[in-house]
Amino acid sequence: MDHHRLMLGLLVALMSLAVLSRVAHPIAALSLTAQVVWNGFLFGVPIVLGGFLLAKARWALMVGVMYGTVGLALDISTLVQEVTRPETRTSVLALSGSTGLLNFLLIALGGRGFLDVQPDVRPPAGRPPNLRPPSSSSHV
Repeated sequence: MDHHRLMLGLLVALMSLAVLSRVAHPIAALSLTAQVVWNGFLFGVPIVLGGFLLAKARWALMVGVMYGTVGLALDISTLVQEVTRPETRTSVLALSGSTGLLNFLLIALGGRGFLDVQPDVRPPAGRPPNLRPPSSSSHV
């Protein structure tokens, strides 16, 4: 199973849902700096991470786990905040639930891919120790 490609697909799905979220709920109330930071998190990080995943960088799997963890925390907090409002918006619940599921899968697949070691790949064997023969040791 190629974890790099699966994570790349999850990142594309997360960015697609971010675009859908922007269309459904524009964020014009944020300052320009906050919009740049938020867009960097939603689009910049996945694009850069996707490049490293395409290059088969093993550490990129763990970066994906960290990105998914932050995203899942934001999704859970959004769900809790929305449920406690007097008027719950089902579109926000659906989008946050969907991205939460994708972030959870990003964590699970990235962690598994990072920790998996292929059975046919072995570390290189070291040189054997250079032991002195018993007759060359001096006993004083």
